[in-house]
Amino acid sequence: MSTTYKVLKSNTDFLPAALSQIKVSVWYREEPDPIGHLMDYGGIVEGYTPDYIKLAGAHFVRGQFEFRVYIK
Repeated sequence: MSTTYKVLKSNTDFLPAALSQIKVSVWYREEPDPIGHLMDYGGIVEGYTPDYIKLAGAHFVRGQFEFRVYIK
């Protein structure tokens, strides 16, 4: 079974995720690592700025993490 996901990068990615209240997970991924490491199960996008993403009451630095939404 394959898991498909979309990486959220821009405000135009985060806006629909926030409006649809879909769960977003937080991953740490260095360049040579093809999969990455799950850092937080995340939650619903509560807010976003050019520097931070707020998920389930926690703030995450945009440039340090990868934000994923799973596609069924």
